[in-house]
Amino acid sequence: MLDRFRQALQRRLDTLTGQNTPQPAPVINLEYVDSLRTKGNAFLADEKLDAAEACFREALDHKKDDTRTLICLGYVLKEQGRLAEARIVLKRATNPVNTDPEVFEAFYLLGEICETQIDLEDAKKHFKSTLGLKPDFTRACEDVVRILRQQGRPKEAKEFLEEQVRLCPDNTDYRLMLAKACTDVFDFQGMVDHLMVAVARGVKDASINMLLGAALCRLEREDEARPYFEMAQAADPSVSHEVDYHRGYFYTRNGNARAAVELLDQSIKHKPDYLPAHSLLLLNLSHTAIELNRSYKEAAQQFARVAESTYLPLPTLPAEVVDIDTKVLRVGFVSGEFREHPVYHFLVGILEQIDKTRFHLVAFSNNQLDDAPTATFRTLFSEWHDVQHLNHAAVADLVREQRIDVLFDLSGHTGDARLPVFARKPALVQVAWLGYFASTGLTTMDYIIADAACVPKDSDEWFSEKVIRLPSTRLCMTIPRTTRPIPVTPTPCKSKNYMTFGSFQQAAKINSQVLRVWANVLESVPQSRLRIQNKALDSATIANKLCADMTRAGIDLTRVDLFGAMGWEEYLEAHREIDILLDTFPYPGGTTTAFALWMGVPTITLRGATMLSLQGVSMLECVRLTEWIANSEAEYVNIAKRFACDTDALDLLRHQLRAIAESSALFDCKRFATELECAIRVMYQEKLSALAAPQTHSDTHTP
Repeated sequence: MLDRFRQALQRRLDTLTGQNTPQPAPVINLEYVDSLRTKGNAFLADEKLDAAEACFREALDHKKDDTRTLICLGYVLKEQGRLAEARIVLKRATNPVNTDPEVFEAFYLLGEICETQIDLEDAKKHFKSTLGLKPDFTRACEDVVRILRQQGRPKEAKEFLEEQVRLCPDNTDYRLMLAKACTDVFDFQGMVDHLMVAVARGVKDASINMLLGAALCRLEREDEARPYFEMAQAADPSVSHEVDYHRGYFYTRNGNARAAVELLDQSIKHKPDYLPAHSLLLLNLSHTAIELNRSYKEAAQQFARVAESTYLPLPTLPAEVVDIDTKVLRVGFVSGEFREHPVYHFLVGILEQIDKTRFHLVAFSNNQLDDAPTATFRTLFSEWHDVQHLNHAAVADLVREQRIDVLFDLSGHTGDARLPVFARKPALVQVAWLGYFASTGLTTMDYIIADAACVPKDSDEWFSEKVIRLPSTRLCMTIPRTTRPIPVTPTPCKSKNYMTFGSFQQAAKINSQVLRVWANVLESVPQSRLRIQNKALDSATIANKLCADMTRAGIDLTRVDLFGAMGWEEYLEAHREIDILLDTFPYPGGTTTAFALWMGVPTITLRGATMLSLQGVSMLECVRLTEWIANSEAEYVNIAKRFACDTDALDLLRHQLRAIAESSALFDCKRFATELECAIRVMYQEKLSALAAPQTHSDTHTP
């Protein structure tokens, strides 16, 4: 009551003394304000921030809401690191009633300040406000996209750019940014479409033509890609190594390893230190070296020389005195396959079983795109680091900062490999496992995980790493987790009265040698058909090539059914249509073989002479199906004929096989986790002992 009385009395006194009488607005000398702002900008150009600030503040004394002066002062305060003050000043400029067209700059500066303060959502909001006032402000658009990528939201980045292109259809920069966003979500057709628009509008850049050619190769349109590659090379001959690499990738995907190897050799000749070409060459040689009369080991050593001279090892870690039985080991995993990928099916069940009180698991994810399995993986690691946007040296530094004791590589020379990180030797113990099936070649990779079946005794010379053989198997499949029951059904030949042989292998694995043997299988079992299913067959180019290859091999196409991609559970259910799976060689199945066993479908595999070509043998031995392992092509055909003639035995096996598989080492994740834990401690103890011992000679596993 007294407060209200005092306020009323004060108002009355103000009226009596004339203080409430409206005063005329002061006259603003706009020329003087402009001169102060000009003077301040001159100080700013000379990096005299204090003097610039004084000028801008004096200008605001004369015109307190001058938009351009507020923006200038906000910028100076930002440069001085006085971010809170800068935000207050810039907020004055972004008053909703402000219609000055220059206010977009205030929003942009607020976005920069928020990003500096790690307030990404507010930063993104201000950058978008900038674009709302000035839609063609490319830098703000780039900032929004960068933040969305940092937040792991590439789909949103693409959708945002699509809207910007709609608003500014003539902005070529936006087109190019959208093309890049399409690659982030593996939309290569979208990439081609937007790059072609940019080229049609006069963009002349060797890198644009290179990207167009690369995207067309990913779409299996290598003939269309060649003119763009030629234009890129004509404009910039230094890109020749990339042209050969992308064409080599095309032939790798199409199963023409000979052509791929020739192109990749040429790529390396153009640029000897181009590591992607070295890795793709090794991927091809991992299953064709013998056929091509090439030495995988020599090619791997060549890769190692380049990688280890480019990415010099970090200083050696000092020896530790620890109680190995009680120390909680920090175990890191580097992979670009923490997503829907064969690695997921072979790893997730094992991670669930590892004793987290004895092993602290840390993920270094190089995923290009996260998905539902990524979310599952995140729950299984104590720490998670996204490293996609970090270079190899930065990832190695991060591993060292995280004090990782044992570091696993899960990619090798496939996919989104990060082997140069291992060339830096950031961890005491470095191990190759799971996602690759041959030596990495690196002298800094200490061990490789194997088993006695896929790396027989006296085969250690294949590897630069020391071979650690697990007691049962190097692979352990997680029992499929489905949203609905998917039971084993009777073998289809019982109702169809003909045998259905099948293959779910990648198109690249189905070579001319395989097709010739399959032709003999079909000939030996006249009442039979062949069902081939893989996602590559959605491409008319690949489907037509496969049909032509089958015709040359002598396969009657009227006895063949081709299917493209299916959903996860539909893929499992497709096994109901198959009696016997036919493995490919020398590149056999892994995930496909394990899934088939769980669905009751046996696989005929051909014994090879390398870790990769013995993969099928290892898996079938785990489930005691040694009678399904062929030692020659002729025996492969005979096995198919023998089991096709005894449908009762085949049907009985079908109904028993899931139980056999689930009780075997191939599906026993708990048992495998225990064996892997033991191997990790053995490797760590061995390296500690070697580090502590006098160094009188080099490690025996270094080539």
